[in-house]
This record gives sequence, C-alpha cells and structure tokens, in this order.
Amino acid sequence: MDQAAYFNQMREKRKHEILTAARKMLLKDGTASFTMQKLAKKLDISTVTLYKYFKNMEDVMTAIADEIIPRTVALTLDENEKIIQSYSHISPLEQFLQLFHSFFNEILKHKDDLTLLLLIDTYTQDIPAIQKQSNKIALYTDTLNTRTEQLLLDALKNGELKNEIDIPHSLNFIHTITLSTLQHIGLLSAKEFKKQKQELQIHVDEIVAMFRVYLTA
Repeated sequence: MDQAAYFNQMREKRKHEILTAARKMLLKDGTASFTMQKLAKKLDISTVTLYKYFKNMEDVMTAIADEIIPRTVALTLDENEKIIQSYSHISPLEQFLQLFHSFFNEILKHKDDLTLLLLIDTYTQDIPAIQKQSNKIALYTDTLNTRTEQLLLDALKNGELKNEIDIPHSLNFIHTITLSTLQHIGLLSAKEFKKQKQELQIHVDEIVAMFRVYLTA
C-alpha cells in the first residue's frame, strides 16, 4: 500500500469512529446537547482535529444520514430479491407488496437508524441552508419510487389492479401511510419499541394487506 492510500484509509477509519460516536451521543442525549466540542471530548481529540473531518454539526448529521439511507435501501432490495427468487413465479403486484414487507422488516431490524433520521430532520428543518434536504425520512421511500412505480405499471398491464386506478395518486397515498408509520416507529423509546415490537410487526403486515385491498378492490 502506498503512502497516499494508507493515509486515505486512516482518514476513513477516523471518520467512521467520529460518526459512530456521534450516533451514540445523538441516540443517548438527542440534538439539544450535541455540539462539536462535546463530540471532540467524547473522542478525546481536539476540536481543531474534528473540524478537519467535518465542518459543523450539520455536516456530521448529513454524513450519518448518507450512511443510513443507502444501506437500508440496499438491504431491502437484497432481501426482497432473495424472497422473489425463492418463488417459481411471482406477479408484479406480489413483488410490489413484498418490497414493502422487506422494507418494513429492515426498518424494524434497525430502529435506531430511523430514530436518528427523525432527530436529524427535527434539528435541520429550521436551518435555511439545508432546509430543502432536511426531510431524510422521505428519502427512504423516494429512493424506492422508480422500482415501485414500475411494478404497479406492470401490475396494471397484468390486470391485477382495479381498472380506474390512478398510479401516481396511489403511490402518493401509499408513501404517505408509509411515512406516517416510520415516524410512529422512530419516535418510540427503546423501552417502548422492545415492548411493542411484536405488535408493530403485526401492524406493518396489516398495512401491507391494506395496500393490497386499496390497489385491487
């Protein structure tokens, strides 16, 4: 390994350590007491050193969100693909519904990530410079838009959906319900989530079943 590659590897390692510490601080204390000074103290480094990696708190939070969203979407698509491949044939509608099953299951497996995104959204929503990018929760479903829209269009061609259905309107309704569900889950405390996890699994199964009725009845 040459010197440049080595230093780049060490820089990425340090950034990962910073983001890991920031995640823990945000989950434990929220955004009100989260500062660059406290984060530097937690890492036992100087604030000057911390600013070499991230220019401010918003930069740290954006980096956390930028790690969470692609990972969750990738895990969702990977899990969904495995399930689809286990069937000899699965229709576009069933693929659509299974995609949301996989998505909700990944959310329940990584609830802390969802809570972090809600904290970040709350903190950044009143900052004009990043206001347009502040809705990190919505990015969860936005990144699946192309896939879900194509599946519904294919399902419509297959005759699986009700004839009068408006695809854009239907997707908007489904995403609104999905976002509301994500917000509810993300706002639960760790204790509440642990107590309600089984009920939440039943709840998201019922939501996906409702999507089926909404699209076909």
